[in-house]
Amino acid sequence: MCKKTLLITFLLVSNCYSDIQFHGTKETLETIATIIKNKKSGCYLRFGDGDLNLAHGQGELYQPFNSGVIKQEMREAFVLNDENILKTLPLYCKEFNGLEPHMFPGNHEVSYEQAQYFIARAQPLWGAEMTDVYSHVALSYAAQYESDLCIQFLRFLKSQNCIAFVGNTNIPHELITLLFGETISIIPTPARNSFSAIDQIQGACQEVLRNHDEYKIIILSMGCSGRILAKRLWKEFNNVFIFDFGSLMDALCGWNTRAWIELTNFDREIFFEKLKQKTEFF
Repeated sequence: MCKKTLLITFLLVSNCYSDIQFHGTKETLETIATIIKNKKSGCYLRFGDGDLNLAHGQGELYQPFNSGVIKQEMREAFVLNDENILKTLPLYCKEFNGLEPHMFPGNHEVSYEQAQYFIARAQPLWGAEMTDVYSHVALSYAAQYESDLCIQFLRFLKSQNCIAFVGNTNIPHELITLLFGETISIIPTPARNSFSAIDQIQGACQEVLRNHDEYKIIILSMGCSGRILAKRLWKEFNNVFIFDFGSLMDALCGWNTRAWIELTNFDREIFFEKLKQKTEFF
């Protein structure tokens, strides 16, 4: 379906945009922290343009479209709804109150037309009225421009029961344990096309989760397939919060995989130094 047709469809099925309430960086991180503090089952689903592509039968940078199975499973992830499931879209424009200070094209900002296009593609998949939409770059934006908030959130996350990290096999173990503690189980995933190993990854997660009855957190850092894994685990387990870390992990690894990392000259050494100085994190 072309962009023009999608926009026309969206305008026909939506009375207005006022029903959509976008929650920016601070609200997104605070909402996640509140859910965890209250030990509620929840999930932070970082839907972006790549997820929309897969749900509509197209490929994505690190996850090629290779079967109708991934399309169906991504659609099943989009349709999840619960009071503690936070779903995101990149609505970083002033018309949706998503544009935050220092954002610019290439560094998260999108045009109103782009935001409309994302909504037009997402709305048929949403499974409910589209109301609350959260930021999918909350952690990386905070690391850039509100480092105290980011560090506070990371420190909080580490203080909770993070039982498993599921992510790119190339992420250094010392970085994972630094962020989430020495006792965390590490479940490696392929650097690309992690959906190719999704069943094995799910099995490893199931083994860890079945050994922990108490409230726990799983950290994901495996690209778009992480949303599919989150969907699978959400349907099977209670008493867990599933947190998708996002592209800040790439920046902390020194990988220049996203435009914002290069355009903002993100300096991971300075960030690590702030962690050390401001929160006694190390």
